[in-house]
Amino acid sequence: MKNSLLSRKIVLVIPSLRHGGAERVISILANQWAEDENSEITLLLLVKQEKYYQLDSRVILIEPQRQYSDNTISKSVYTIWTINFIRKHIKEIRPTVILSFCERYNNLVLFSLIGLQFKVFVSDRNNPSNYIGNLHEILRKILYKSATGIIAQTKRGKLVLEAKTKNTNISCIPNPLRDIINFNVSREKIILNVGRNEKQKNQLELIDIFSKLKNAVDWKLYILGNGSLRPFLQTKVNKLGLENRVVLMEFQTDIDFYFQQASIFAFPSLYEGFPNALSEAMANGLPCVAYDCPTGPAEMIDDAVNGFLVPLNDKSFFTERLQLLVNDHSLRIDLGGEASKIKERLSSEKICNEYINTILER
Repeated sequence: MKNSLLSRKIVLVIPSLRHGGAERVISILANQWAEDENSEITLLLLVKQEKYYQLDSRVILIEPQRQYSDNTISKSVYTIWTINFIRKHIKEIRPTVILSFCERYNNLVLFSLIGLQFKVFVSDRNNPSNYIGNLHEILRKILYKSATGIIAQTKRGKLVLEAKTKNTNISCIPNPLRDIINFNVSREKIILNVGRNEKQKNQLELIDIFSKLKNAVDWKLYILGNGSLRPFLQTKVNKLGLENRVVLMEFQTDIDFYFQQASIFAFPSLYEGFPNALSEAMANGLPCVAYDCPTGPAEMIDDAVNGFLVPLNDKSFFTERLQLLVNDHSLRIDLGGEASKIKERLSSEKICNEYINTILER
């Protein structure tokens, strides 16, 4: 461990490192900041789960050994235990600054640190308009006022948080792109979607849309992800007779291979925080069709310049835009080329610097 007199100590807090956008971002921040020899980076996990993302060996990892069963009493006991767990480790580390991710857990962190004089920044990682339950909505209004700062992922998200919390100490920082891995693979007639198989991602509708494309029998739809709706997606595929054209796969570690193999990215999400899958698709040069859902796509896609932005729930227009890309190879190349420029705007070095400057300067 570095000499504490020479180091700035940064603690990052998140429930786990399972597969997800928030987890990906916090692992990028931790790994990037760990390269600074004057910084000591600690990642404090609050739930013991399988870890999907790799950490730099210089990142200090603290995770609970205690587990809980999925029932109300067990969760309540675990919540009390977690509050003590957070407070104990923060008092031991005495960090320069704390950065906490995820709405309900942000409330836990702020509550845990009442009476302690530490700088704490919190960041909601999904659409802040989402209802998170009476208790946590009330706690967010009360506890977020004690935060040193709040970090929103999008401009729309910042406006929502300002209205909900009445805070004025809100910054807006988009998610960093991870490093793209290049594969020697040719584009095929594949429409790709990446995301959890949950209602939010709207993949049941995407299968319907795909079934309505004309002159596209040689095209396939790949949906990569896990989730509770997986059986329903398969039932829909079977019902429409698309078993040979729709491929359902779990999340893949070599995801860039699929981004680079596909020719179009379809993103019909109903809401987002900041859609990492969309930014990664664009960085891989894919022309994208996305609903203008709250929040994220409108701050990444310039309609008809680097992709297509469709009014939320306009299924027929989404189908029309997807059909346009299926029909026009040159258009796919042009939009994909413009989309790839997002790599400069969201480079990990640039965004990680924005984060560190924000949390250290206040």
